[in-house]
This record gives sequence, structure tokens and C-alpha cells, in this order.
Amino acid sequence: MLKMNKLKALTALLLMLFLLLEPLHGAAQEIVGVQYAVSGNDITVSVTLSIDESQTSLIREGLQKEYVFYIDVFRRWNFWPDEFVKGKRISRTIAANSVKGEYKVISSDETAVLEKRFMSFKSMLKWALTVKDIKIDMSGLFDNDQYFIRVTVESLKKKPPQVIGYVLFFVDDKDFKIKKDTDIVIKGGK
Repeated sequence: MLKMNKLKALTALLLMLFLLLEPLHGAAQEIVGVQYAVSGNDITVSVTLSIDESQTSLIREGLQKEYVFYIDVFRRWNFWPDEFVKGKRISRTIAANSVKGEYKVISSDETAVLEKRFMSFKSMLKWALTVKDIKIDMSGLFDNDQYFIRVTVESLKKKPPQVIGYVLFFVDDKDFKIKKDTDIVIKGGK
């Protein structure tokens, strides 16, 4: 009898671990727009993220979400892995309360934190998922190399309490992580 209970407990534990580690299928998050412009020593980048209806409904129901945008410039190598040159990190934390009609986004980067409030859910979501006119100083690039922009977006999960985090250290702390590379942006110092 005791062995049977242990077997049931072990089976339940393995099933629970399998469900925790199983990735979500059918996720439709994508980076739909990466626009860039090169002027002088600066590259200006704008990015738009598209999320699926399940993510939107979770935000609408009040779940706080954090999206982190990494806008990086890489040097392209033929036989070696591409080399990171410079980049920026922008974090957008979305908090919505549809009952009270309160919608806000906290945006932070290396230099500033901005809290912005909105009157509608749609306008808040549009602003939160669009990062505009991020300037990256490209002075000091080598003239004969090729460079491209890699945009990476992560959706971070709410962190579990510290003790549970120690026990479940193998569980991923991201809902999704997607990336998109542009074509060659600068070629031969142009």
C-alpha cells in the first residue's frame, strides 16, 4: 500500500514537471517591423512587436507583463560567429486595470525611467509594444566590415518567491524570446 502511494506521488510529480517544462505551442508573437536609418555616425532604429490574443487578454485581465527589447549592432564574420559591437536595452512594464480604467506603462533604459498613463487599453498597448527612434552611436567602426542590427524581444514571467525559485531553478523565467536580424546595414564604411 505504501509503495503504491509513493508511485502515485512520483507519477504526479513527473507529470507536473512535464507540464511546467512543456513549451507553449501556437504562440504568435513576432517582430513585425524593424526600421532603421543611418545618418553620419548614428543608427536610428524603430521596432514594433505583435503579440497574440492570449497575451493581450492576460494583460487586459490585470496581469502585469514586462517586455524587454534588445537592439544590438553586430559585425558580420564569414567563418566566425558574429561579433556584438554596441546595443541598447529598453524595458516596458505594462499594468492595466480595466475596472478602474487605469492603464500605465513604465519604460526604462540605461539613462531614464518614464511612467506613462493612458486613457484606453488599445493606445497603451500600441505605445508599449513600439520602440521608436533609438539612437546608437557608431563612431569608431572599421571601414571594411559589414554590420547588421539584431532585435531581440523577451517576455519575462513574474518571478516566483525566492524559496520556490531555488527549488525550481530549471524552469524558464521567460514566456517567449524572439529575435530578428536585418540585412547588412553598413558595408565598407558607408
